[in-house]
Amino acid sequence: MSLMLPRLLVVLLALGVARAEVPTVLLLPIAGELEGDFVSLLPGAPKLHWRLAAQAPRDGFRECRMTVDAPGARLKLAVRLGAGSTDGAWRIESGELEPGRWIAVLAPQLAPSLIGATMRGTLHLSGEGTLREGQPSGRLKIEWLDGALQHKAQAWSLDGITLRGDFVFDAVAKTWASTSPLELTVKTISTQRFGARNFALSGQVDERLIFAGKATSIEMAGGDVTVDPFTLPLNPPVVSVNVRFNRIGLQDVAALVPTGFAEARGRIDGEVRIDWSKAAGMQLGAGYLKLRDDEPTVVRLAPSPGLLTEHMPERFGLLPAWLGPLARWFAPVNPAYADLKAIELGQTELRAHSLLVRLTPEGDNRGRSARVEMVARPAQAGTAVDKVTFEADVSGPLSALFQLSMDDRTKLSFH
Repeated sequence: MSLMLPRLLVVLLALGVARAEVPTVLLLPIAGELEGDFVSLLPGAPKLHWRLAAQAPRDGFRECRMTVDAPGARLKLAVRLGAGSTDGAWRIESGELEPGRWIAVLAPQLAPSLIGATMRGTLHLSGEGTLREGQPSGRLKIEWLDGALQHKAQAWSLDGITLRGDFVFDAVAKTWASTSPLELTVKTISTQRFGARNFALSGQVDERLIFAGKATSIEMAGGDVTVDPFTLPLNPPVVSVNVRFNRIGLQDVAALVPTGFAEARGRIDGEVRIDWSKAAGMQLGAGYLKLRDDEPTVVRLAPSPGLLTEHMPERFGLLPAWLGPLARWFAPVNPAYADLKAIELGQTELRAHSLLVRLTPEGDNRGRSARVEMVARPAQAGTAVDKVTFEADVSGPLSALFQLSMDDRTKLSFH
């Protein structure tokens, strides 16, 4: 899900910065009205019908008005040309685009993961610029208010989307870039795994089609997440970000990051590197998560038989074994064994006093890709166990474990 927003950004920018050139009919020395259809550049795209009203040259210039209409698209364009040239100026008098009518066409080309998604809202376009030899350049403003994006089959949705951006482009040089911070906000995000709100992203796109993220934040799991400044190539998109967690609910992190917990409640801070590309998918990088002490933390281990009792006797042998039944009669029960057994099988809740999760996907000096360290006591009073020091090592690629933990059908255990 964290990668869906850059893909959405690519789709919306493609919607707003379409390939443009002045239709040949504008350049003919005629006055009157004409109409026709543009040939579709994308399979399945709605037909674009245009109408042109051109005035006779006057004072060395000729004025033209052009409209383009299609299901979910409306554009009114004013053009002023030299009486005998293809140089002049253009201005968008009004422009509206409904992404929901076009996403089915654009998604297969730009973001296959959005195939089957639905969108709501209207994209407003405005702008002006110059024409040189019939090719436009200038400024374009994009604004999408109260939008929504939903994928029922994948069970996620984004509501309350606002996108604003100002761009400069040149059709001859085939370049475009933002002239002020591009701003994207989402009020609520819902997925099968978690919910979030108040996502905010701002940054600028340069002429190399590289987005420089300046400020990124989101509220989730009762805390907030921020992303350090980053760069994101848009073609193709490759993401590498450093994510910081503040007072995040441990239960949500335990569902996504290998911790060895079946259940967890509490708050953590942390920092994790996250990478994504189409070829490699999601990759967890180096980082850590640590326990906050401003509210109680309660955990229950994923069942791991022998984790705590493997080297502990169930009874204490006071007499030599060769005495047979007599030795067993005088072998008192280890009072801690049953309690430790209940802990390692996930039947007893623990109140954690310290917790640290280290992620080392490249492997530490012992080849571990992750390590969990915890000191805790049974939450229920009266047990024979006073304190448990829990250490769990994870070996192997974290990316595979991350993908498994995202699958509701999969249960992981750690030893």
